Amino acid sequence: MFKKILFPTDFSEVSAHALENCIPKLFEMGAEEIIVIHVVDILPGQYMIMDKLEMDAKKKLDEIVENLKSKGINAKGNVHLGSITPTIIGEARCPYLEIIDRGVCEMVDLIVIPSKGKNLKRLTQIGNTALNVVRKSSIPVLVLKYDWNRERNSLEFYGDCGRMFERPLIALDLSPCSDLIISVVRRFSEKIKHAKLYHVVDYGDVEKMEENIKKAKNALNLYARKLDFDCDTEVDVGIASKEILAKMAEYKASILVIGKTGRGFLREILLGSTADALIREAKAPVLVIPCR
Repeated sequence: MFKKILFPTDFSEVSAHALENCIPKLFEMGAEEIIVIHVVDILPGQYMIMDKLEMDAKKKLDEIVENLKSKGINAKGNVHLGSITPTIIGEARCPYLEIIDRGVCEMVDLIVIPSKGKNLKRLTQIGNTALNVVRKSSIPVLVLKYDWNRERNSLEFYGDCGRMFERPLIALDLSPCSDLIISVVRRFSEKIKHAKLYHVVDYGDVEKMEENIKKAKNALNLYARKLDFDCDTEVDVGIASKEILAKMAEYKASILVIGKTGRGFLREILLGSTADALIREAKAPVLVIPCR
């Protein structure tokens, strides 16, 4: 299981729900330490009140950490100020860069971050930040999916924190990245009740389609035989992001596992188009594994 976790918070209702409901479940599964951070954006004209902004954030963060500790969770908190250097203010003070840097410095093995859906009424910093962290991080990122339920007029979490890893849809592009994805999945294999290894053929000439499908099926079967949990394999043809979202619903996946580089849709992750579709539209948590 993932042992050391980094959790960025913007003190929103979304972050509060994740800290109260999902983080404790990860510790029940075997996590050992969490670092909760908040990045204070320093905007032009706010330089004179930096100290107050930092103190206010630290007070809120201390309350979060104490609450986690009261549940028996090994937690600590850090407040970081975004850079205010004029020449780099356009990028360097962005929260996602501070989050990624802190993850590397603290040597965490998982970043957990909430992502808000298009219907969520409350404006939170964390929405776009999640996608940027996914694009740039060299550490696996677990994106927790939230949206606003208009009928119930309340916050809705897509998934079950306590059963998150029980039924993963594992999307493989069959590049060397797939080996790394499988190695990360093995870290929570004891929690898996059933998994599906999935590949979308979105490449090659039409006349070679059947050949590509056959090769993909053989490759998935090879991966399946190496695993110590119950799983099946499936290959489809089409637009990767659309097929993955449809398969998640059909399979009733508890989580989607994807890589960040490779062929087809995994290569597009770097450009953000497919990542945006999967993270914003998936009705379950998404575990994104970077492949270098």
